[in-house]
Amino acid sequence: MQCFHCGRAVRETAHKPKSYLVDYYRLHTGHCEVDYLINPKQDAPPHRYLRLIQPIDIFTCVECYARPEIRQRLDDDITGRRALIEARAQEANFAERHAKG
Repeated sequence: MQCFHCGRAVRETAHKPKSYLVDYYRLHTGHCEVDYLINPKQDAPPHRYLRLIQPIDIFTCVECYARPEIRQRLDDDITGRRALIEARAQEANFAERHAKG
């Protein structure tokens, strides 16, 4: 396993008799689509949610997780504002188009 953001290898959580050491956080995400659940209450609107259609686990090391811009990107993915996987693809395409060569 490696950090999605910096690429460093991450270790499993180390459990000791009175403590533990966490080296990464895992975000269960992926490609989603908007879907709706019918609300059982009469005259109530349906519940909107994001259905996960292609699950992906994103590992973030504790050092990257401490950075505000990384936390914002993770939060944007969780809330549905901007998918982390799609943002990475867009960044790669932009870098490819603007590479000096």
